[in-house]
Amino acid sequence: MPEKDSRHLLDRLAEIEDPRKKKGKRHPLHSLLGLVLIGIMSGHKGYTPTATWARSQPDLVQALGFTHKTSPCPATIHNVLRELKADVVEEVFTNWAEDVCKSRPDLEGCFDVVAIDGKTLRASKKCGAAISHLLSVVSHELGVTLTQQGVSDKTNEIPVSTEILKNFDVSGKVITTDALLTQKTFCHAIIAGNGDYVLPVKNNQPELYDDIQKLFQGVPDTLSEEATHPILGEPIHIHETVEKSHGRLETRCLKAGTSLNEHLDWPGIAQVIQHHYTYKNLNTGEETTKVQYGITSLTPEAASAERLLEIRRGHWSIENKSHWIRDTQLGEDASPVRCGAIPQVMAALRNAALAVLRFAGVTRIADKIKYYASKPLLAVNLITECF
Repeated sequence: MPEKDSRHLLDRLAEIEDPRKKKGKRHPLHSLLGLVLIGIMSGHKGYTPTATWARSQPDLVQALGFTHKTSPCPATIHNVLRELKADVVEEVFTNWAEDVCKSRPDLEGCFDVVAIDGKTLRASKKCGAAISHLLSVVSHELGVTLTQQGVSDKTNEIPVSTEILKNFDVSGKVITTDALLTQKTFCHAIIAGNGDYVLPVKNNQPELYDDIQKLFQGVPDTLSEEATHPILGEPIHIHETVEKSHGRLETRCLKAGTSLNEHLDWPGIAQVIQHHYTYKNLNTGEETTKVQYGITSLTPEAASAERLLEIRRGHWSIENKSHWIRDTQLGEDASPVRCGAIPQVMAALRNAALAVLRFAGVTRIADKIKYYASKPLLAVNLITECF
């Protein structure tokens, strides 16, 4: 029997409720899920190629704890995944990821700042899956998914955003999103959970947008870390960065102030933000300038202008550290699975596979997948060891 409260991922898979009847059950659920997980880590982008591949890997099958003489066929895996409860699978992976981080001093704080963003499973959507859009919570630092929740076609991300906060410990975390989720109910739920937010403000909140825009009109750009508002006489905190890369010069300037705190009827608001950035093409001389606005519940003492700029830039790590890898390296966008819970369960297993690699210190995901394709038993070692 798996050890209770083990940090071994294979043991944690045994905590998932098995939907099958005992009669006729040949393969342990944790072994079956472990096989799909190892298949993902070894470059097999679905359970069908994984099942076929496993028939030629007797040592792998034995290492995962299978007791029957043959490994499961694709139909068996399909039938099991279809009946699983996606929320239970997500809860097991969430608890495992949090426990790994708590046990590793080098990972301390890796979930202190998390991004919440949606991702559509495109092939599943085309095939008519009931749930084909997932709202994910991803660590800025590691790109590890803490939890995710399905978004029905009958609703959108806004109501689901407050529900997903119940799936993990919000306390002490800073949450970033895109402008769609800049909503009072969402911010209230974060503050009620003892968390904080750094959110963009666009025209979906017109009054808030106009108030912040007017505040920063006439505030001069300066290389110092603080300026004074020309009318209100109150301090404006400033941080600027200049970076040269890929043939362009990027200048970013973030200004933050507290002057609107009492005026704005917004849960927990502590600062408003202006983010001004310019891209200059060094070959053509062409410049592109954009100005964005935002709000945060972090006080100037808790987060300087420099820290706020870092957090806002870090939000987009969810795309290149998680979503892009899931699509290009793990084959999620092209996966046509559609039955029952399979789309979300497979997405959760891909998230777990990526988390295993991130916790092991892997940065070149594609190279490691090729490596495990020829040495899958080493991948088994990762999911059966305490990180």
